[in-house]
Amino acid sequence: MRSLVLALALLGGPALAQEEPNRSVTADLDADGRIETYTLIEGGTEAMDLMVDDGTGWATARHVAWDGGSPGQRASLALNEAGSVVIESGNDSIGRDRWHLAVTLAHRDGEFRIAGLTYDRRDTLEPETGWGQCDLNLLSGRGTTDGPDGPSAFDAPEAAPPLWDWDESRLPEFLPAECFG
Repeated sequence: MRSLVLALALLGGPALAQEEPNRSVTADLDADGRIETYTLIEGGTEAMDLMVDDGTGWATARHVAWDGGSPGQRASLALNEAGSVVIESGNDSIGRDRWHLAVTLAHRDGEFRIAGLTYDRRDTLEPETGWGQCDLNLLSGRGTTDGPDGPSAFDAPEAAPPLWDWDESRLPEFLPAECFG
């Protein structure tokens, strides 16, 4: 009996302890006095879509985040300290290559836009050299990288794209190769 309890604890313990990712947040990004609802939904194999209800109906941005479906690989939504919506995705559970991506949304020029990207990575087998961090503010057009070779700056390839034009596979277009190791 004791071995059965131990086996169940080992098998079910981590799975039971995992919290479900936050898949819905509310905010008034367009500052019109009406709260919008932002909801992540499954958009296909390992992809999440973002549905936005601005009070007049739903609109969907396709494939805004990667989702591996396992604990440590689940996409989620959050609000940052400025009240902006942040789409988070990453891998912190499988393989040696761990990463995290935060995509910050803002409302500018009458449209929901991708305002910023923050990407960090680490190699669990090369902790001294296999790491890096990149941060890009698409509203200012400026970005920074940091890694084993030290910090550097770079310019954004384009201004903040509309949310509806964003696809998580576009990430390498915006961040320099140094960000990916």
